[in-house]
Amino acid sequence: MSGSEIAYYLYCLGPSERLPPIAAAGVDERRGVFLWSCGDIGAVLSEVSLEEFCGEAAEARLQDLTWLGPRVGRHETVVEEAMRHSPVLPARFATLYASIGSLQEFVLQHRTAIAAFFSGIGDQQEWAVKGLLVRARAREAMRSASRSAGEAATPSASPGALYFQRKRIETGLNKQLNLWLQEGCQRAAAELRALAGGFRERKVLGQGGAEEGAEVVLNWAFLLPLAGVADFRRRVARLNSEHVSRGLSLWLTGPWPPYSFVPALSGGAQP
Repeated sequence: MSGSEIAYYLYCLGPSERLPPIAAAGVDERRGVFLWSCGDIGAVLSEVSLEEFCGEAAEARLQDLTWLGPRVGRHETVVEEAMRHSPVLPARFATLYASIGSLQEFVLQHRTAIAAFFSGIGDQQEWAVKGLLVRARAREAMRSASRSAGEAATPSASPGALYFQRKRIETGLNKQLNLWLQEGCQRAAAELRALAGGFRERKVLGQGGAEEGAEVVLNWAFLLPLAGVADFRRRVARLNSEHVSRGLSLWLTGPWPPYSFVPALSGGAQP
């Protein structure tokens, strides 16, 4: 494969009349970003060297965070610049087309679905809500409540009886915690969905958070109108005030490109 072979790197699609010129650097930081009109749907593109993203050496680079991180960051910067002016259908990192013709063919094939996406999303933004649980704190809160309810171990019991009694109490606490978490998350989702134009449950990936011992227990995406963001923030804060003493906190971040709401576009390359 020659290093002179060029591919077209897609950042996002948007309505042609609303996409602005993009000042941000391209993903390789060498070639500029440009717009290409496919009728009423515009594409935000840059040229890249095909061998940088395809082939055995490219597979190794895609696992190298020192190579990958800056390029993912530049990809996101381009998409976010476009979305400040226009609804966008964001493409995944390293979405490539061999030619402008193949890109146009893809857009025309899915023109109806892409236009419906733009119409449905309008000027809404994607915001993410992650739920972090400090399980030890949640268990201690429930253990304290059990003690208050008179469920403490009987001091006069034998060591064997005390052991089984503690095991029974711990099993009960685990069941209570799981039930409380499930019901609390369902209520929180219902309250937040009432303020949003769209909702997606996303895969929970990894553990950890801002606090030691925290684990991610939920990962939600919402579409919010700009005018509704302040109310949404207040609702998240109120939910946190209700649950933080039991170790559950909600973290709101955004706005993000609406990756969670992109329709499945079958056939050909996929944004």
